[in-house]
Amino acid sequence: MIPRDPLALQRQLAGLATLEATVRTALRALYATYPTLARPQSDDEAFEITTARMLADSCNEVLVGLDDHRAHVAQRLKVLQHPDQTSWPF
Repeated sequence: MIPRDPLALQRQLAGLATLEATVRTALRALYATYPTLARPQSDDEAFEITTARMLADSCNEVLVGLDDHRAHVAQRLKVLQHPDQTSWPF
């Protein structure tokens, strides 16, 4: 159920921003720990690098999902804060 309270939606956006910052921090830590992630994948890559690459890909997918979800929540908040006045009965 989508909340009808703008404050609840603002809290959701704050939580999403915190989650995004956490994922971005993890992604930066991966690239700092495994600099080879910035290079194209090779066939003789160590298993540890391959799994780190998979984790970085997963982080990127989470960021895309967060961005999409944030856009939906922000649109709902915009509608609640500035309702369409043309639909008013008077």
